[in-house]
Amino acid sequence: MSTYEARLAALREQLKADRLDGFVVPLTDEHMSEYVGSYAQRLAWLTGFQGSAGSAVVLPQEAAIFVDGRYTLQVRDQVDGNHWSYQSVPETSIADWLKVHAPDGGRIGYDPWLHTKDWVTKARDALAEKGAELVAVRRNPIDAVWADQPEPSRARLIVHPDDYAGRSSAAKRHEMADWLKEQKADAAVLAALDSIAWTFNVRGQDVDHTPVALSFALVRDDGTADLFVASEKIGDDVRQHLGNGVRVHERKDFEPALASLAGKTVAVDPERSVAAIFDALEKAGAHIVSKRDPSILPKAIKNEVEIAGHQAAQARDGAALSRFLHWLSIEAPNSAGPPGLNSCPVRVRRSLTIGSPSMTSLMSAAMRSRNSIGMNGWPNRPTSPSMVSPGCPASATVGMLG
Repeated sequence: MSTYEARLAALREQLKADRLDGFVVPLTDEHMSEYVGSYAQRLAWLTGFQGSAGSAVVLPQEAAIFVDGRYTLQVRDQVDGNHWSYQSVPETSIADWLKVHAPDGGRIGYDPWLHTKDWVTKARDALAEKGAELVAVRRNPIDAVWADQPEPSRARLIVHPDDYAGRSSAAKRHEMADWLKEQKADAAVLAALDSIAWTFNVRGQDVDHTPVALSFALVRDDGTADLFVASEKIGDDVRQHLGNGVRVHERKDFEPALASLAGKTVAVDPERSVAAIFDALEKAGAHIVSKRDPSILPKAIKNEVEIAGHQAAQARDGAALSRFLHWLSIEAPNSAGPPGLNSCPVRVRRSLTIGSPSMTSLMSAAMRSRNSIGMNGWPNRPTSPSMVSPGCPASATVGMLG
């Protein structure tokens, strides 16, 4: 039995113990993030799929994985077709698939901290046609069987200075307070990690290639705010930066804080906030106003300082790229030797990052490099040996500028 086959079997045993006839596994976290920390890589752990978008459904006798056209080939390379059926999105949605495959009268579980309210409504309606039930779980059953599941990152928050942001966090929050008064709302929920980073002028190190910190926030109509983040992630510099207008709480206290908003009018973004947030507010007796996250539009309108920063970054990037192209024109024709430290992929990566004086301001790469050659090349997946310099392995970084 393979590792992934054993994990699938273990999940099915856990579902039996939880009196569930199925479970939905999305690739996201409690903040509806596209890129997630290692602790939230449940889909990869269960199936072996390494793409950045996908979902799965596990039933007692069958299982399906849902991906879009970007991953048509990759999912077949990484996920065993003997145990999983491949479903193409958007042609087939999870709700449509469940409508056909879920057992009559079955109980299909979902984690309310990993789905939007709209998704829950559609899935519940689809299952109702078969007399089946969508069941919110208190503990994700994958977490119950994932023995070596990583802990959420404990990396500390980093102050993003006003000199780079162009506006103070206090100014941003007071603008949100004015918006809340226009909406006749008492508070707004911020659940998207990039929104929190922008609003409070902080950055994080909790997700690869994304400078965000695992946290939630409530912004009040008086311009103050409550930030929910693990206490070990907050240093004295961040506390001083946040000031008296921001009350800091443990991240685990966010759900109880929602329960304290009885009788309050709370603005919540249905696209960026999970179903569990709506459930907690409804249970508390709060009046929910479905509105777009109030940071989205002002975050998109760049101020003069941000524009200048973007231009400076483009200049540094252009210099790095020019150096790389010059380096490649000299090194590629002479590259030889077995794969190793000086092989093409490694040397190209070093040339673009630590090897460039213009990249001294680089904090991290924005994404993993998308490299392709040979059978994985684009657009025609060429296999001509002429595309690879002598001595470069088949995984050489020829397509990295695409």
